Amino acid sequence: MRLALALACAFTVAAASTSAGPAHSPEAQAKLDSLLSGRVAGETRRCLAVDKTNHPIGIDDSTLLFRDGPRIWRTEISGSFNCGAIDTQSVIATESGADRLCAGDKLVFYDNNGNPGGACYLGEFTLYEKP
Repeated sequence: MRLALALACAFTVAAASTSAGPAHSPEAQAKLDSLLSGRVAGETRRCLAVDKTNHPIGIDDSTLLFRDGPRIWRTEISGSFNCGAIDTQSVIATESGADRLCAGDKLVFYDNNGNPGGACYLGEFTLYEKP
C-alpha cells in the first residue's frame, strides 16, 4: 500500500514537471518571462506558415519563440545544437518543401554572413497573446 502511494506521488510530480516544460537557467527564465509577460497560452498547432516564423527569438537550447506581430508562438525544441543563439538576424532553413514549419522538422539557421549558427528539431507551437 505504501509503495503504491509512493509511486502515485512520484508519477504526479513527474507529470507536473513535464507539463510545465523544461527547466531553464535563471537568465533564460528571466528572458522568457519578460517576453511572455501579460500573455496567456492559447491554441497549439502542429505547423505554422513560414511568414509567422520570420522573427525568431532563442531562449535557450530547449525553447524558441517566434514573434508574429503582437502574437508570440512558443516551441520546445530537441536535439539542439546552439539553437538558443538564434535571433531575428538569423536566416532559417528547413528540409521541408512546404511553406510551413511543423513539429518534427529540422531547423537549421545561419548568421547574416551565411555562417552556420546551429540546428534543432521543432516541437508543436503554442500561441501566446495578450488578453
